[in-house]
Amino acid sequence: MMKKVLLSVITGSMILAGSTCSATVPADQLVLGGIQYGASISAVESAYGTPRKSEREMKSYGEKVEYKYGNSLEFEFVNGKVTKIKAEDFSDAKTKAGIGLGMDAAALKNAYGAPDAIHEEDHIYYAAGMQGIGLKFEVKYGKITDIKCGSLY
Repeated sequence: MMKKVLLSVITGSMILAGSTCSATVPADQLVLGGIQYGASISAVESAYGTPRKSEREMKSYGEKVEYKYGNSLEFEFVNGKVTKIKAEDFSDAKTKAGIGLGMDAAALKNAYGAPDAIHEEDHIYYAAGMQGIGLKFEVKYGKITDIKCGSLY
């Protein structure tokens, strides 16, 4: 009798785990500060002008370039395309869904649903069909304090 109950509980748990919805975001939602993941360097320069600081280096996978605007907005490019956008401190950059720094964490659920993963203070939403790519929101004391868009590594 106890085996049957235990087996039923395990089976039910497995069914529930398999039916939970993922909050995976569509690729067209990978936008921060009006710049789409995969945009060109010229698109960023057109929108933001000359960066405060830029760094270039050759890697095994190609040329990596970093642009910094003010103290709070950074773009990373690989071979001329945006691979990561980061907003922190006092940036007014927002995602395509209108999520920005200082907003309540509850806004994330309204915009994207439950996160695909939560790791310490990071609420992570993966992009559909793009491994390691998505949106990451750092939440402290119930407020969004940091946003990353694109490569999550």
